[in-house]
Amino acid sequence: MEEAGTADYVLGPARLAIGDGSATRGRIAVRNGRIADILSPDGAADYHLPDGTTIAPGLIDVHTNGAEDMLFNRDHGNAVPVASREYARRGATGYVASVMTAPWESMLHVAGEIAEAAHTLEEDDPIGARCLGIHFEGPFLNPKFRRVHRSEWIVEASAVHAKQMLDACRGALLMVTLAPEMDGAADAARVFLEHGVVCSAGHTSARYREGMLAIGLGFRSLTHAFNGMPPLDHRDPSLLAAFIQDDRTRVQVICDGHHVAPVMIDILHRTLGERVVLATDNMPPFGPGYHIEDGLVRAEDGTIAGSALQIDQAVRNYMEYAQLPFERAVGAATRAPAHLLGQQRDAGTIGKGLRADLSIWNGSNEVIGTIVGGHVVYGTALLPATLQAS
Repeated sequence: MEEAGTADYVLGPARLAIGDGSATRGRIAVRNGRIADILSPDGAADYHLPDGTTIAPGLIDVHTNGAEDMLFNRDHGNAVPVASREYARRGATGYVASVMTAPWESMLHVAGEIAEAAHTLEEDDPIGARCLGIHFEGPFLNPKFRRVHRSEWIVEASAVHAKQMLDACRGALLMVTLAPEMDGAADAARVFLEHGVVCSAGHTSARYREGMLAIGLGFRSLTHAFNGMPPLDHRDPSLLAAFIQDDRTRVQVICDGHHVAPVMIDILHRTLGERVVLATDNMPPFGPGYHIEDGLVRAEDGTIAGSALQIDQAVRNYMEYAQLPFERAVGAATRAPAHLLGQQRDAGTIGKGLRADLSIWNGSNEVIGTIVGGHVVYGTALLPATLQAS
């Protein structure tokens, strides 16, 4: 191990939840925004943490629509700094901004504004969680499972439309949710896959065979499992069965106890293990006719539009529903989403050489601090002034 004195600072000692399901006690040496080493718990430290503290990788939310009263679709790039600060309070060090189905040109404009705002934020002096990129939830959806996505805005998928999306995002497109059974979906997916974009099946009527064909094409993710798709029927299974069965995939789930019953969360965990990805689909009430009711955002007719879930609460819920210790549950919001997005070499676990993106939790599993690229972006009152200003 390296000597602690060679790092910018040493944090700890604390319990370290590595992100792969394991935990150990130790200290973390940080240099130039990265983890320089994981040190034994005994030894000098520049910054001590309260007793009972756990350090985990920073959380990553792969599906969120805004924060506070700001919606990416409506407030465009202005929502990015608001979301970055708010998500940092929840232990998130990264998130993917979702653009919902809207008039086609509007979606492209919104994506461009988000991409510009994300690039504008100071990388060397972050204000909060990083906006890692953009997720298009639509408009290539099945109208029968559109939910609150307006039917007049649904567009037939094509390679041309896929290229327009890529151009609008200026390299920031990370994921697209689309219905794989719809005309043109395969053509669009091939373009996305050629550019490293994650294709996630969602708002779809696809059955098992169509799901297996989609996976064979390159789909590797399922958006909000059980929601916006047929049920897991025992005689005529939906694509959900295909994505559960094929170990090349990862399955996103909204772990709020409302979108999916707790017992089904437990069954998903028992079946999928480390392939579960916690996502919030957090949706600020986005206009007249929408309201929060029992942790859900609903339209006037009762249709679920999204959740009021935060990613740290998703971890606590997952612990409860699947009867998991913290170090195992947190991987579904750290290591699993990092793998889904292809960022596992940079984030998602605590390891030498990875970004110093860390979440700090107290003994009640509440977030008390967040570090992004070695910079404290939340919870500075817990740390000495020299670290606050670092």
